[in-house]
Amino acid sequence: DGMTGLCCRKLTLCCLALIATLWGATPAYSADFQDGWNAYQRGDFTEARKIWTTLAEAGSAKAMFNLGVLYDEGRGVAQDTKTAIKWWTQSAESGNSLAMHNLALVYIEGRGIKQNYDRAYGWLERAAYHGLVRSQYSLGKMYEYGLGVGENQIRAALWIERAAIAGFDRAQYNMGKRYRDGQGVEENKEMSARWFLAAARQGYSKAQSRIGTRLMKGDGIETDVVEALKWLRLAAQQGEKSAGEIADKLQADMTEEQRAQSERRIAAFTPERASVY
Repeated sequence: DGMTGLCCRKLTLCCLALIATLWGATPAYSADFQDGWNAYQRGDFTEARKIWTTLAEAGSAKAMFNLGVLYDEGRGVAQDTKTAIKWWTQSAESGNSLAMHNLALVYIEGRGIKQNYDRAYGWLERAAYHGLVRSQYSLGKMYEYGLGVGENQIRAALWIERAAIAGFDRAQYNMGKRYRDGQGVEENKEMSARWFLAAARQGYSKAQSRIGTRLMKGDGIETDVVEALKWLRLAAQQGEKSAGEIADKLQADMTEEQRAQSERRIAAFTPERASVY
């Protein structure tokens, strides 16, 4: 979750169904927009592009955003980042926060456009104030590293915690580390454990490893070796090697009944994933 975790992935058309629900369709575009989505779902990307191009040229910010994604991913058209950026820019200027987020990421990456942290910060800030959770997290990371804005750990913590409260697992994990280290917030082991646990419940492997170790030691949370083993094993299943090694050592000192309890909890675990955009 260091520099490589600066930004979230670009928002793609996987989000489309939710986007339509959140914003609603502009009446003039409603039926045609759905036709484009139906075409996209059945894999007819060329037809989706034709429908959304007509709507975009008529002023639909949603259609502009979707066209940008099609060009960025090369679906129904040759992959063309510059054209994607053109459509995202128009959509963002029309108030579409999803386009603002994607535009910020290409400015950060310097892909298809000259790298520009100042512009990236500007678009992320606008999207964050629009309530886009992933942009709130990424804006916090900009403050953390001083990119496009002066480094400010307090502001970083404020934005990242906002995304964490909204349910973003990476932000929750980041706040667990911030409360552990006193970075931008007052050091607080209990709050750190709470945020690690929140992210762990969503299936975030790094957080599962952290809370497993906390439960094993009673660090900011009451000791519970059965629960500790559960989280460590779940983290190990997702590739957290150190978690598996710690779990092996912990298990060696547990009773057969404790190990069995932990196995039952592992089998019953289902991630409580929040839908966050």
